[in-house]
Amino acid sequence: MRPVLATTVAAMVAALTALVLGEYEFSGLVPIVAGVGVGLVIGEVFDSLGRWRGPLPATLAALLAGGSLAWGAWIDSGQGLEPYPPMAWLAVALGVVTGAARVAPRRRKHRASTDARAPG
Repeated sequence: MRPVLATTVAAMVAALTALVLGEYEFSGLVPIVAGVGVGLVIGEVFDSLGRWRGPLPATLAALLAGGSLAWGAWIDSGQGLEPYPPMAWLAVALGVVTGAARVAPRRRKHRASTDARAPG
């Protein structure tokens, strides 16, 4: 049940984020901050609310973050009437990478064997 709730909330956050970001110009530091921020927030929804990490939530977080940023940039461009902001592609890329990295499976540290016994 938690994964379904996390996916639903993350989709709602992505939609709201796109609508808010559409009101801002994708220039200067905005694309960098927006890309990293959206990726982290959506990834955090999967990790905290859903307690769900792995390849599937990482893919979903990447798609939702990238889609949210692309939609926001499309709104910023006058819904296609003006040129698409070039820095928006940077925001989308950062959102995809950050969202996926936030919920990617954790790497396990390999420990040296603590067994002091001699073999055999």
